[in-house]
Amino acid sequence: MSTGAPSPTARFARAHLAATLAVTCVTAWFSYAYFHNDEYFQVIELTRAKLGDVDPRLLPWEHAQQMRPWLQPFVYWIVARSLGAVGVRDIFDLAFAFRLLTGIANVGALALLLRATLPWMKTDDEKRMHTRVVTLLGFLPYLFVRTSSESGSTAALTAGFALLLEGATPSEDGRAWSVPALARTGRALSAGLLFGFAFEMRFQTAIVALGLLAWARVVGRASLRGLGGVALGGALALALGALVDRWGYGAWTFPAWTYFQANIVEGAAGLFGSDPPFAYLWMLPANVFFPVVLALLALAGLAWTRCPRHPVTWATLPFFVVHNVLAHKEERFLFPMAALSTVLVTMALGPSFASSRSGRVGRAAERLAGWGFLRRRAWPGRGLAGASFAGMALLAFVPLGWHHNVRFTRFVHDTFGDELHATALPEIDLNLPAFHPRVYDVDKADPAEIARRIEAGTAREWLIADRPMLRTGTSLDGHAVLVYSELPVWRDPALAAEAMRLVDAYNASAPAPLRRLRFRSLYRLPR
Repeated sequence: MSTGAPSPTARFARAHLAATLAVTCVTAWFSYAYFHNDEYFQVIELTRAKLGDVDPRLLPWEHAQQMRPWLQPFVYWIVARSLGAVGVRDIFDLAFAFRLLTGIANVGALALLLRATLPWMKTDDEKRMHTRVVTLLGFLPYLFVRTSSESGSTAALTAGFALLLEGATPSEDGRAWSVPALARTGRALSAGLLFGFAFEMRFQTAIVALGLLAWARVVGRASLRGLGGVALGGALALALGALVDRWGYGAWTFPAWTYFQANIVEGAAGLFGSDPPFAYLWMLPANVFFPVVLALLALAGLAWTRCPRHPVTWATLPFFVVHNVLAHKEERFLFPMAALSTVLVTMALGPSFASSRSGRVGRAAERLAGWGFLRRRAWPGRGLAGASFAGMALLAFVPLGWHHNVRFTRFVHDTFGDELHATALPEIDLNLPAFHPRVYDVDKADPAEIARRIEAGTAREWLIADRPMLRTGTSLDGHAVLVYSELPVWRDPALAAEAMRLVDAYNASAPAPLRRLRFRSLYRLPR
């Protein structure tokens, strides 16, 4: 008689998912900086505008063009209003709530993905390897808690994929699949609804959904009725998105078309830079997860070669290729396929996914897969696991990010509240920073002018610079008193001087695309 106790595989998966959830929650707390400007200005800034904290006239140009969707800001607005009812109104507290919500949604989607994909593995060794990769890939918690459209759409896209593929089984030769979820109207409708929500947050995810539906028709031999259920769910999501966009912009509009027209037809995306085809092959590894991402790219190629008729291949390969063909490239554009890409590791190495392809390519792929599977517990596998865990631990506790001065803004917020009056040195961009106070009154002047203002008694009390050590050659150097800097050792003059010597040497020799190091600092000036 069955006792109803979970199997060892289920217990193993639950324990790993619990660990993923714990790391994600910790990362949500500490990762208050952002990966890219859009994570704040295209999502949280819109939410703040609806809360009355930001003048809508100061929103990014995309808002005036009505080309950004409002679904994700609307969800965050509901969260903010709910927390505001119990007295939580601080923007940094609200941003933590937004990150936590997005992270939990992604972990839930990951759990659905694991439940759907584990039955594809035939051996316990494969199941354990697959569980470890899906739940412990180091960069996932950091990506999960971003408040960007990429992370929001990842949760919806991954959950939709899992609902549609749960119970799907391949034939013996792997050339055809059974997709029972498409025969269940409720399941097909739910998957379509999630695909539609993913599209409403990140339009490019339509490539994944369309690739998967094409696979369901061609390989899964799904009926038009089943695919119609998915399409109906997607249409319902678009209708809801239209209502939310009407709430956001105050007029009926279709941001997806405006986005396509501006960025593709009129070429606005090219104004932000262009890269050669397949530049992602060297762009993606350029971070603390260099060996992990490099290995993942190689394994993705092997998985696509071994399993050309697999649903994960049809979902991820077109998305990857299209983004490589487009001229403007950024690492974050591929983030929506991050969770799905975890399945590619077992597809690349697992014996259950032996290629049915004949010829030299098929034989070479199988030799590589066999070599990799045997050595997953040797130094290559252990080294990659160590690098993954080290990166995960670093990003869990350190708010890394190249595109931000959130640590500085947080200090300003804690010190001055909702009003700042200051002068800035010429290197400071006067555009509104992320998490800016309601009153952000900052003018710009060169060091000589600021020194004259000090002598005349008209200088403002606060000075903003991107250096913790002023070397302007004016009397300003002797008058300004450093009160805060993003340089971690700014309180120790000797350590700060040594650190800045190394930073200056790096900045003087760092070639593109390496970024220069800047440490936003606040000085007090005599009144």
